[in-house]
Amino acid sequence: MADDNLDWILDDLSPDLDTANAKPVTVLTGFLGAGKTTLVNRILAEEHGLRIAVLVNDFGEIDIDSELIVGVESGTVSLANGCVCCEVRDDLISAIDSVLRADDSLDAIVLEASGVAEPIGIARTFTSPAYRGRIRLDGIVAVVDAEQLPAQTEDPATRDLVYAQIGFSDLVILNKIDLADRSRIDEVRDFVLSRMPAVRIIETERAAVPYEILVGSGSFDPDDPRWSQSHEHDHDVGFVSWVYRRDGLFDSAAVESAIKLLPRSVYRIKGFLNAADEPDHRMLLQAVGMRGEVVPFDEWGDRHPTTALVIIADGQQVDRAEVEAILDACLVQ
Repeated sequence: MADDNLDWILDDLSPDLDTANAKPVTVLTGFLGAGKTTLVNRILAEEHGLRIAVLVNDFGEIDIDSELIVGVESGTVSLANGCVCCEVRDDLISAIDSVLRADDSLDAIVLEASGVAEPIGIARTFTSPAYRGRIRLDGIVAVVDAEQLPAQTEDPATRDLVYAQIGFSDLVILNKIDLADRSRIDEVRDFVLSRMPAVRIIETERAAVPYEILVGSGSFDPDDPRWSQSHEHDHDVGFVSWVYRRDGLFDSAAVESAIKLLPRSVYRIKGFLNAADEPDHRMLLQAVGMRGEVVPFDEWGDRHPTTALVIIADGQQVDRAEVEAILDACLVQ
């Protein structure tokens, strides 16, 4: 992680959570696989002494150490460090109300937005007069994949969405710099700054960002002209997702190689692999763009060994049969 670009940000954004009764809300935005969930995991596990409610779309994405869990009730996991993790099902407003009713001693709220959602519509929910005095939008933080961004902005299916996610942020976290060379990192920085000259950028690996950067920054400006000059777009309709299931054994190395052969219309793959080289273990597959990795996760135990992968792609361009054929070729005969 590049530490030399953090000191001045910490000086300016040091949290002052007691200055108002309203709970500060941070929205994490960014395209699929950028590293938002990794960042959320850090918030939940870190000993920061704050009571933070983290709202997520899917508990399955969150890797919560069982030793940290002190209670589970009605879609909410309570943790030993005082944080709570809440699943947002169909209604964000209901989730917010539930969190506020359940715990009035919260210091802050962090929302991990869907990777295919624009932040502006979500942010306007938090600025609704109905929440005046209860919550306040504190900042919008965009997590960007340093290696994948150029391709995402060249793809007509993702370009406008990625522009919107970056364009409405108060802070950009340039993540996964360990996977890109310096020229690529500089290219991405120049790209972001050419569109938002005043935005602050943090370079990091594995979303290793101090919580002070995210919570209580007070960086959101409701008078920013970006809000009055914009309108919300519905980008979710352009994406399609499905679950690829197979009972046979896979060659892990072949799957990692096959990721590079998938069409560009496939953006994200995540799930568990039944691998011939590790028959006793569930192997976690994560792929973003043309980059993929298969690593041991846990033992199958009493579960039936099977491969189940969630695939997210461009609904207008993807050929599902082609994608599944490429993956099927990795089955061990």
